[in-house]
Amino acid sequence: MAPRIALGLLLLGTGCSPSPRITVTNRSAHSLSNLVVSGSGFSQRVPVLEPDQRVGWRVEPSGDSSLSLRFDAAGRTLDSGKQGYFTPRNHYRVDAVVQPNLNVTVTTRSGLF
Repeated sequence: MAPRIALGLLLLGTGCSPSPRITVTNRSAHSLSNLVVSGSGFSQRVPVLEPDQRVGWRVEPSGDSSLSLRFDAAGRTLDSGKQGYFTPRNHYRVDAVVQPNLNVTVTTRSGLF
C-alpha cells in the first residue's frame, strides 16, 4: 500500500478530525458557573466547572476564530475577551486555563496531536 494511502486510512480509522479541539481547565479555587465558551459560529455552555476540573470537545468554527470565556465566580461575572487564533482546519488544539486569580490564558497549537 502506498505510504500516503496508508496514512490516510490510519487517520480515518482513528477518528482524527481536522476540526479544532477546545479544552477548558479550571485552576482556580472557585467553582465556575454559567460558563459559556464561544468563538466564530459556535458557543458551548458548561453549567459548572469545579476547581481542577477539565472539559473538552471539538468545534466547527464558521471561519477564522478566537476564543472567549464568560463565567460567574467569586461573586462576579468575568469575561476573558477574545484570545488566541485558530482556523476551522489544521488540527488546532486550543487550551483555555482559568488561573488562580481568575484571569484566563489561551494557547493555540496546530498539528496532529
